[in-house]
Amino acid sequence: MSGLVEIAPVPPVPSHDLLTYGVPDALQSHVRPGVRVRMPLGRQTRTGVVAGFTESPPPGPLRAILEVLDESPFLPAELLELCRWTARYYLASLAEVIGTIVPRTVPAVAHETAFRLVHRLDPVADAALARRTPARARAYRALLSAPAAALTVAEARTLGIGPSALRALVAAGVAEQIERERATGGPPPEPTAGARPTLTEAQRTAVDAVAAALRERDTASFLLHGITGSGKTEVFLAAAEHTLAGGRDVLLLVPEIALTHQMVERVRARFGARVAVLHSGLGPRERWSEWRRIAAGTARVVVGARSAIFAPVRRLGLVVVDEEHDSAYKQEDGLRYNARDLAVVRARLAAAVVVLASATPSAETYHAARDGRHRLLELPERPTAHPLPRVDVVDLRGRVRGELVSDELRLALESTLARGEQTLVFLNRRGFATYLQCPSCGIPVSCPQCSVTLTWHRAARALVCHHCHHHRPPPITCAECGGAGLQPFGVGTEQIEAGLKACYPLAAVERFDRDTAQRPGAQRRILQSWRAGETDILVGTQMVSKGHDVPGVTLVAVLLADLSLNVPDFRAGERTLQLLMQVAGRAGRGEAPGAVVVQTLRPEHPSLQAVARHDYVGFMTGELERRRALGYPPFARLVNVRLDGVDAARVEQAAVELAGTLRRRAQAIGLGRDAVLGPAPPPLARLRGRHRWQVLLRARDVRALRDLARMAHAARPATRRAHVRLAIDVDPYSML
Repeated sequence: MSGLVEIAPVPPVPSHDLLTYGVPDALQSHVRPGVRVRMPLGRQTRTGVVAGFTESPPPGPLRAILEVLDESPFLPAELLELCRWTARYYLASLAEVIGTIVPRTVPAVAHETAFRLVHRLDPVADAALARRTPARARAYRALLSAPAAALTVAEARTLGIGPSALRALVAAGVAEQIERERATGGPPPEPTAGARPTLTEAQRTAVDAVAAALRERDTASFLLHGITGSGKTEVFLAAAEHTLAGGRDVLLLVPEIALTHQMVERVRARFGARVAVLHSGLGPRERWSEWRRIAAGTARVVVGARSAIFAPVRRLGLVVVDEEHDSAYKQEDGLRYNARDLAVVRARLAAAVVVLASATPSAETYHAARDGRHRLLELPERPTAHPLPRVDVVDLRGRVRGELVSDELRLALESTLARGEQTLVFLNRRGFATYLQCPSCGIPVSCPQCSVTLTWHRAARALVCHHCHHHRPPPITCAECGGAGLQPFGVGTEQIEAGLKACYPLAAVERFDRDTAQRPGAQRRILQSWRAGETDILVGTQMVSKGHDVPGVTLVAVLLADLSLNVPDFRAGERTLQLLMQVAGRAGRGEAPGAVVVQTLRPEHPSLQAVARHDYVGFMTGELERRRALGYPPFARLVNVRLDGVDAARVEQAAVELAGTLRRRAQAIGLGRDAVLGPAPPPLARLRGRHRWQVLLRARDVRALRDLARMAHAARPATRRAHVRLAIDVDPYSML
């Protein structure tokens, strides 16, 4: 045995990173970084990924790998380097990063029996076969017209051809029986040969800029800032064509699975079978099939959600991050990475071009573009002749309490229905009511595992926690005082849907939120009906706020615009602006002009004023000045140190001790007193039965901040001994 390798076990071993193993002489020529191997671990045999070679033997006895599972690396060199960067930046082990990408078990490739034509008959023999054995003649002609001249038994049966006729052709030397990989889906789609839309001057300028960067084959980054409906998708599809023509591949990220389906339809219409799809909604076998197509270079365009940033694209030329501002790109548990930021890093590693696209860019990205770190490409107009929709802000102060639809909105809604046009009603809160409350003692029904009330879902006859998914039927009496008749308070999309159906019984009203989207096939059916104009009123949460292009929608109604403002987060104003501008942009994309009605109790708030004026730049200019004065990103960096455990006292004690240690270190390296904030429980102080505390690290000096973060990371063994879990969240997005 000669040679030593460092292996990342899958899944990772707690409190360990890479493990060192020997390589038997017989396997030396097969081992290289990125391949999967089988190795002994304790009394088990586990799968691992070779991270690299080493000359340092382990302190204990050396064990050897047993088998090499891949002919070529499962993780190509560039992807392995991205894993190393991710581990360094997010203060995670390399094994943890690799374990996020590589599944514990890879499904075996399913095979099927097929028959393939090996000899074509001349016309005389063909005619003779038709006279003597018509069944064999039908089988022969079916093989002639089959893709790649091959046909499975199941495919033959759909044509009325039995397996005996196919076997007879094999015996006659006309066909042969083969085993091939079973296809996971239908036949690969062909590109649609429709005419390309005519690009506006701004679109052509953007495409030409990206194409020029692609020709130079050097790293370049762009912010594609276009108003809603300005044709950003057409720009990066045209850029993808340039990339493929230059012999390189494309990675296109979208924030949510709900947007993946419609983006895939557009991309497949342009590129056909060269498109692969990766997201968490795929089954293991389907995901593995797509992974293999990408790794083999068969799929040249990859469309996927957050985790697709780790797709094994080998000739990467273009990375597109659509709706780059969306918080869904940030992983909030496990390995807490941001796919948008990794997209920029991956493009740099591959000497590729990255395009960050949004109508409402994040403060960090917009600031980077103003500083020249991204080249700014702007699409200030829609390709159609219609301008952005008119936005009317309705002040709800002084109105009847509990009124869900104002007089102004009712008139607009009825007028839209009378014209046969469509309406989108937006409320970013699902369920029927926010909670059930006892009218006698005032105590609401709360989740036993989390510090939140349970949401009332009337259709399911259940109280549900949207954090831990605890379900229970509604109690008959109050658990605190025994009073009867618990009453619903607050409003959700389910209640709005029911109310609109009662008010407008002749209208087709649908609801699109996470509850309805979980039903098999419901998501595609609801969106297809909406796009086809069959739905008059669609009630939805933020799932309908972005990416949907429905020409028939002329009215957008925002019922409670204050919900996202009433959150203890310095990004609340930015997120409200992004959410409302995105949902407002769904209106007026067709021939008819659009209108937006925003109902609010805070009409003077800068976010809502900017939405009314469609003034993203004005808002963000003021927001960046506010952030600069307060020392928040992008002018400082944050690291959130989160502690949780079953014992509330132990968690608090660990948080206090850690905060004291970090504060002393901050003073020693010259950081101010506000470099360490806390400890304090977050707004959601208990989650899934575990009590939570956090310490926020903040500094303009990135190196000093990482020094503090590494010290917090080094405290993990001590907190683990106290039965407290510690997690480091670099560049946090959620403060809850």
